[in-house]
Amino acid sequence: MLRLNEHSLDWALQHALKYGDTDVFPFPFEYYAIAHDWDNIKSFLLKQDIHTWVVRPNRVLLSPKSKYGFRVVTQIDPLDFLVYSSIIKDIASDIESRRIHPSKNIVFSYRYQPNDQGQLFNPSINYGTFESQCNNIISTEKQYQYIAITDITDFYPKIYLHRLENALNSATSQTDHIKGIIRLISGWNGTETFGIPVGSAPTRLLAEITISDIDEALLANNIRFIRFNDDYRIFAHSHTEAYKHIALLAEMLFKNHGLTLQPKKTDILSIDDFKKIYLTSPDERELYSLNNRFEDLLNELGISDRYQTIDYDDLEPEQQELVDSLNLVELFQEGISTDEEIDIPLIKFILRRMAQLRDPSLLDDIFDKINTYPLKK
Repeated sequence: MLRLNEHSLDWALQHALKYGDTDVFPFPFEYYAIAHDWDNIKSFLLKQDIHTWVVRPNRVLLSPKSKYGFRVVTQIDPLDFLVYSSIIKDIASDIESRRIHPSKNIVFSYRYQPNDQGQLFNPSINYGTFESQCNNIISTEKQYQYIAITDITDFYPKIYLHRLENALNSATSQTDHIKGIIRLISGWNGTETFGIPVGSAPTRLLAEITISDIDEALLANNIRFIRFNDDYRIFAHSHTEAYKHIALLAEMLFKNHGLTLQPKKTDILSIDDFKKIYLTSPDERELYSLNNRFEDLLNELGISDRYQTIDYDDLEPEQQELVDSLNLVELFQEGISTDEEIDIPLIKFILRRMAQLRDPSLLDDIFDKINTYPLKK
């Protein structure tokens, strides 16, 4: 039998209300209804044995990822999401303690640091710090002349549930929680024995613990690497050494998890070529500059959560000037006016910031162009 923890359940609702249940689907209004009658709904959920819980139908769709590439995204029923998130929250500290410690500056994806307002991950450890560490290694560890870049093909959809179960068993002694998690995912998957929900924050902890053995194996083989989610960067003294490292990573992923690397996203570059391609392109510089300027704005406002909603009308005049100086609307319009493929990272950054500022001024442009532009790889 598995009963939900009241504190974790309260946290799960706060997480859904503040951060949503996916990073793709529109926010479901049902969470507001649930919050309105939370005492009664929470009482009902706390009485349930999760080992007999029957999941409700979920939403699954293909979301564009590149010009001709798609990823499968899942939205779970709100009650299922609260149950699922609550169970994962209970064992999240065990999962985090099993991973390579953040202080080692190796794994930068989804480091567990909750608070009572629904935060799950440490906002100061992210893809930006992953990129910064890559730059730092290149700048200070001159013995490395080559860098191998790669990522995993269809990472979340290809995770085998028995591999996930084994990883969880190695991280926590709370076997009833493990049984509950596997039962929920199996309910959504039907007859499939692989795949975890894509798009929800709690799921990311499950993915991280699943491949934590790969991180440990790379370290055991004295391989210098950093990782963000399924994105690896491996540093080597020579092209031959870099190739051996990639081969070892591919072998371990396949033998341990049945996972493979993406051929089109796997490459070995000299440090100079890597800098030219990844660190000095105009798009990279523009996005980097925007990120830095936005961080300055957050610091000015005293905001530590880089995704917290900002009410433009409540800002001081000089703070509004700082927002205006970002020229987000102009940059967006320039970005979609080209006949070439649009720069997805830049457009995504702008749209997220406009949403954060509750500024709807780009909606007409978005709907006018939504079917007319190819995506940038």
